[in-house]
Amino acid sequence: MKRAMFAAAVCVAMSGGGIRSDVVQAFRPAGWRPAAILALGLPLIDVMDLEAAADMAARLKRWEFLLTAAAVPVAGGTGFPLNPIATF
Repeated sequence: MKRAMFAAAVCVAMSGGGIRSDVVQAFRPAGWRPAAILALGLPLIDVMDLEAAADMAARLKRWEFLLTAAAVPVAGGTGFPLNPIATF
């Protein structure tokens, strides 16, 4: 719950990672995923490839960026692929 409390305190807008969080969840029941979705209402992005963003950040020597990722406009839809864009 420390992670959820920190996310709420700093106003996190979304959470993402490099692996599927449902796989991680299998090893950590009642962990981050339910707290993020149910308590904080955060969108979660699984299997993010962050290497290109890290390389660009290093080249520009800028460590903050705006992440945009448009969802497919389907009512009640979930689990759609996104095309996230990092703007430095």
